[in-house]
Amino acid sequence: MAVGGDGHWVLASMWSLLLVSFVFVVLRTYTRVYIVKSFGVDDHMYNLAFFFLLMNTVLMTIGVHYGLGQNLMDILENDPEHLPLSLLYEAASQTFAIIAMSIAKWSLGLFLLRLVKEKWHKIAIWCMMACLMSASIAVCFVYWLQCTPVEYLWNRKIPGRCHIDTAPVSMTLCILCVVADFFFAGFPWLFILGLQMKMKEKMVILISLSLGVIAGAFGIKRTLEVPKLKSPNHTKDPMGLIVWSAAELTVTMICIAIPVCRPLYKKCFSKWTSRNSSNYPNSGASYPLRTIGGGVLQAKRVDRNGSGSTADTNEQVEEHERKTGINGPFTRTRVYPKSDGRRIGGDQSEEEILGSEFRRSQIMDLEAQNGGTMPTRHTNNSERSM
Repeated sequence: MAVGGDGHWVLASMWSLLLVSFVFVVLRTYTRVYIVKSFGVDDHMYNLAFFFLLMNTVLMTIGVHYGLGQNLMDILENDPEHLPLSLLYEAASQTFAIIAMSIAKWSLGLFLLRLVKEKWHKIAIWCMMACLMSASIAVCFVYWLQCTPVEYLWNRKIPGRCHIDTAPVSMTLCILCVVADFFFAGFPWLFILGLQMKMKEKMVILISLSLGVIAGAFGIKRTLEVPKLKSPNHTKDPMGLIVWSAAELTVTMICIAIPVCRPLYKKCFSKWTSRNSSNYPNSGASYPLRTIGGGVLQAKRVDRNGSGSTADTNEQVEEHERKTGINGPFTRTRVYPKSDGRRIGGDQSEEEILGSEFRRSQIMDLEAQNGGTMPTRHTNNSERSM
């Protein structure tokens, strides 16, 4: 059956959204594998969400070729044998879309779990993730079991009836997705604002982690489309809901990828700035002042407490390692909090994403907790960070 009705713009919209998602999947994977060199469970969940979005798009494409996007009466008049197939592919595609939304938000939740330290923060994130996945699975069961027999859902030629209204559970899931978007967007403000970092760095990190509000806005629009599920012209009227679902999922994946790809942006920007600076002579080069004995006079800097210091926090850490003799050629040092055993290595992905100020802030917190000393552990060079 030829594509007609709303089928053209449905396919154009969904494949465009899929292409945009694919670009960010590639950028995120490159960042995690080649720059950060740390590929975790949240990355697998992110890629799985893209796979589900791909399946959703492919199944909808097949369904459109069987008549989706056209009026129900037109399908019955021209190709009535295609109606069961169009409804079957629509049901299958929406199943992938429902689960994909939860998987994408799980990817974000697992990422945030690597950043938080408070126990109640972790409990809150796990509760939101569990509620969202439970609701998604429940909606899938209700959707497929709403009719007796089950085949009557897509084949109305056989005797049967649909005795469950799926609109309330669909509305509940849509509202929960919106709540999850705003929850994950606002949650980083609880623990990042308390870090000992420059306010500019805090705002850059918080804004990048709070882009989920955009996905929440798309989710509100999708929620407004849910009443169209009750339309008798169910081969055409729900197309807006389907496209807005794909749009919300795509925006969610974009918002999740942007903060994770921050090391890639910084690397590209540093290369660009270094390339431009190399084209101009360094006429403003500074020369260090030398003392009478020939040594270099070091400029004195002031730390956050107002006391003079000749090194920042990272340099203090390196000096501490050198003096204690633990930073030799065959030794690597990792700093661990005593509170939860979480590792804060120099090559950890959260430091790459949040910046060096993130590590400095946590080291300062550790020093405060341990009376000015840092707990250390020695490892061989063969040991690799997670």
